[in-house]
Amino acid sequence: MIVRQLNQEWIASYATRDTATMQRILADDFIMISPKGVKMDRMSVIANVGSTATTTKGSIDSASVRVFGNTALVVAYTHFSIQSNNQTTNGSNCYSDLYVKRTGVWKAVGAQVTVLNIQ
Repeated sequence: MIVRQLNQEWIASYATRDTATMQRILADDFIMISPKGVKMDRMSVIANVGSTATTTKGSIDSASVRVFGNTALVVAYTHFSIQSNNQTTNGSNCYSDLYVKRTGVWKAVGAQVTVLNIQ
């Protein structure tokens, strides 16, 4: 299913700083609540993905996709590694992403991320 593939591409885009992929996935009216509770719009998320201040790598542990007509909900668990200022932080999180099919194309319109642990 295309939404499952978009979820995998989204996570992979962080490691390669692939802002073009994020521009393709995120709707113009996209909103995300970050792990710190910060409301981020599409451009903020794209800038975060492209930032050279950190290097983020993630892997999906499990993901489920539920489709309700032209709406799909992704619920996933991941492990991540973030390098910043010569320090590495490892951890895991869970998130939900909401996709809507508009004019035949699936776009992410919302997301919420919760950190489960940090090492």
